[in-house]
Amino acid sequence: MDQVGKEWVQVALDITSGISHQDRFDRLLSTIRNTLRCDASALLLFRDQQFVPLAINGLSVDVLGRRFNIEQHPRLEAIARAGDIVRFPSDSDLPDPYDGLIPNHAEELKVHSCIGLPLLFDDRLLGAVTIDAFDSTQFDNFEDNDLRIISALAASSLNTALLMEQLERTSGVNVNQTRPSGKFIQLGEIIGQSPAMLDLKSQIDAVADTDLSVLIMGETGVGKELVANALHAQSKRSENTLVYLNCAALPESVAESELFGHVKGAFTGAISHRKGKFELADKGTLFLDEIGELSLPLQAKLLRALQYGDIQRVGDDKNIKVNVRIIAATNRVMHEEVKKGNFRADLYHRLSVFPIFVPPLRERDKDITLLAGFFAERCAHKFGVTNVSLSGATLSLLQTYTWPGNVRELEHAINRASVIAKSDSQSEQILLLPQYFYLSGEATSPQPIDYEPDTQTESGMTEYRELGLKEAVERFQTQFVQRAYLENDKNLSAAAKQLKVNSPNLHRLMKRLNLK
Repeated sequence: MDQVGKEWVQVALDITSGISHQDRFDRLLSTIRNTLRCDASALLLFRDQQFVPLAINGLSVDVLGRRFNIEQHPRLEAIARAGDIVRFPSDSDLPDPYDGLIPNHAEELKVHSCIGLPLLFDDRLLGAVTIDAFDSTQFDNFEDNDLRIISALAASSLNTALLMEQLERTSGVNVNQTRPSGKFIQLGEIIGQSPAMLDLKSQIDAVADTDLSVLIMGETGVGKELVANALHAQSKRSENTLVYLNCAALPESVAESELFGHVKGAFTGAISHRKGKFELADKGTLFLDEIGELSLPLQAKLLRALQYGDIQRVGDDKNIKVNVRIIAATNRVMHEEVKKGNFRADLYHRLSVFPIFVPPLRERDKDITLLAGFFAERCAHKFGVTNVSLSGATLSLLQTYTWPGNVRELEHAINRASVIAKSDSQSEQILLLPQYFYLSGEATSPQPIDYEPDTQTESGMTEYRELGLKEAVERFQTQFVQRAYLENDKNLSAAAKQLKVNSPNLHRLMKRLNLK
């Protein structure tokens, strides 16, 4: 048996082995790359009319954070609908979902060979494997039956992983002890694979299907509402309502009515009976955001509702029984608020039966890359372009910034950069460069430079001495770009790759510099 054959035997054995899902998926893609000599591949889960990347090979890391809606990606939609191997012609005018997402090969991706393998199990679409190569004839010698074997192995591997996830969810036991806790399937779009986020997901898994009160704590913008949504979605109350109430936006005059409702005539303007949030959330979940903003009198009434499980509408003497699970969230340090007398100790202990802390973005390391990809993919749809990608320098910039505004700040930064990049480009593919970001933290602060001129540097600066800064920069740009253009035999794409810019941007720059 040759080496390739041994690799596929190992992939088949991996399906029933005790290795982690992620290792199994990575080995599968590695074997595909060795066998088909492709330049990029991805294993995707199909969920809610989206393809969710579970493993990648040869693609930019931020792809793992993206969510590919099939309505926005015709190639992926074709794979989802096909039921069999899909070979896209090299001259297909359907945009590729990975345009600009193969590092250092943004231009070549436009003409390439692309294969899609739908992963079916019992006639149910579980996901897909996508395989890309720059050589348009790369896969011509591979028979469809060979590809169907790959598809069957991948489908079996993914199905095994899904069954184990389902078993763990229902039993509460980690069946695969070699795998760290935390679902490989991202629930509720809680994106991240850092140790801090895996621990958070593990806590969500542990408490979600109970009726315990949960207090979610964390800085502004970390995603506390997403955690609340995930807790409800994974609970036995998920078929009932999740009711949201922002306590910080509650005027004192109507706060009690918002929580408990009122009867007709209870106060001026009460022209009819009205249910409060507790009644609306009966048999479901009530999410009290910014719970630390509640006034002390309202805290006392909330405590009674939690203790006895009944409420009174404003203006009514009758008690109403409710069955509500409470999830609360705050960006305050609650034990300090208790010490200061701003929050009742008994209510705090009642709410924080199971406290969950959501880590700030600065403690999540490479999750920043995944989140940047997620928001970039959203921007592509929002702004009507085929793709929004991030340069390597941009990813480095985002990872070194401290993000005081956390995930919310990152989302806004990607949105702003996409708007600026779109206005600066006529292409359907937008590349986000560092200059499109306006970050106010230490990542963009200029560092002092100790300048000691040497003879070589001084001689090279002679021609710029009499020029102003603007003229000097423009002359240098002209010389630098012209040299790259000539070194690559006036091939624009090759010059753009050497200069690490997009071809359309280089074309416009050369026109501005009178080089074209």
